[in-house]
Amino acid sequence: MLSDYEAVAKLLENSGHAVVLTGAGISTESGIPDYRGPQGLWRKYDPIKYVSRSTFETDPKTFWEFNLPMWMQYKAAKPNKAHFLVAELERLGFIKAVITQNIDGLHKRAGSKNVYEVHGNLETVSCLRCHKEYPLEEAWKQFNDGNIPQCSCGGLLRPNVVLFEDPMPDTFFQAVREVESSDLMIVMGSSLEVYPVAQLPAMVPKLVVVNLLPTPYDDRAEYVFHESTGEFSEKLTSVLGIKLP
Repeated sequence: MLSDYEAVAKLLENSGHAVVLTGAGISTESGIPDYRGPQGLWRKYDPIKYVSRSTFETDPKTFWEFNLPMWMQYKAAKPNKAHFLVAELERLGFIKAVITQNIDGLHKRAGSKNVYEVHGNLETVSCLRCHKEYPLEEAWKQFNDGNIPQCSCGGLLRPNVVLFEDPMPDTFFQAVREVESSDLMIVMGSSLEVYPVAQLPAMVPKLVVVNLLPTPYDDRAEYVFHESTGEFSEKLTSVLGIKLP
């Protein structure tokens, strides 16, 4: 009898167009806290108060004070075995793309190529007036000098991430089209509670869920693993007989 990990390997081998959807849980083993787990960030802080468009517009000092130190830590993080597994699955042709809610950039650093960062990323900030882009480090430098980050033209800089109250970017709708062509989705480290991304698993015929806590989609998934993405990755890597960096 096949183990559940062997069964997932078979699903991947037989799939014509598989994708992976990831959330904050895939990055916790890289030292980045999740948001909705038992010790999640949003259990301690109100995201609307600190990470919303309205807070950025009305109180940019509080916005940057809360987010910038945390985001700089994200940028210093390194990919873990789950990120490397996802990249290797793409390289070997088992999956066609990774769709991530994360802004930490770890999938690309692990080697994934076809990545839909549906909530943006921390690589750059943009001027609200002239749209010139700068590295996030420029905002960090200005803020450490006691200034609200701004462009050389005088316009405010904002991060190129999706804040609470923001509309979804074009990347999300590109990801939707990718999912519409898919026959299998493996969810890794997402509570599947944040919409509109949480609607994506409903669009695929076959679903595998890997998350420490139960999700709203567990009942319709082919296989559910209530464990860390690192533990799952170790076991699937072994079953597939592949080597990770």
